[in-house]
Formats: sequence, structure tokens, C-alpha cells
Amino acid sequence: MLKTIIKLTGIIALAMTVITAILDLTRSIANSAVTITPLGLEWFNFHLPSLNGFQVGVQRKLGMPWLWESVIQNILLAPSWLVFGAMAIIFLWFGRRKERHWRQRFGS
Repeated sequence: MLKTIIKLTGIIALAMTVITAILDLTRSIANSAVTITPLGLEWFNFHLPSLNGFQVGVQRKLGMPWLWESVIQNILLAPSWLVFGAMAIIFLWFGRRKERHWRQRFGS
């Protein structure tokens, strides 16, 4: 059950990778210049209250302002397709089936 949830999360992250890459590509074509949108700007445009709530939760409720300033801000400044692609690789790798050797399959 847990592997199914991990695989599903990886597939959703892979879909988000494709979607954000296509958005950046179309923006680049429309602007006649390379446009790479950071994850923080995508999140800001998509749903600002959740971004603010996440920041408040990390800084005040968890009591870790250093985590926001040193780690999460750098992730939010990275290209969105890169962050989703890395998440997809990690989740799909953890959700993969273990490879069985031929002797385990067919006996011997």
C-alpha cells in the first residue's frame, strides 16, 4: 500500500515536471527569449495563501527560521521543472519493484 502511494506521488511529480517544462517552453517561445520560472514564483501565482502559510509554519510553528532561509528559499529559487523532476526520480526510485534474479523466478 505504501509503495503504491509513493509510486503515485512520483507519477504526479513526473506529470508536474512535464507541465511546468511545457509552460516554460511556451513562455520562452512567446517572449523570444529563454524563460525559466522558479518554483516560488509558480507557487506564488498558483496559491499565495498556502505559500505564506507554509512559510509561517516553518518559521514560527516549527521554530526553524534557519531552515526557511538556508534550504527552502534555495529550493523555491530553483526552476520548477527541475524540482519536480528530482522529486519524481526520488519517489519513483523508492517505489520501484525489487528486481528478482532468474533463479528466484524459475528455481534451481
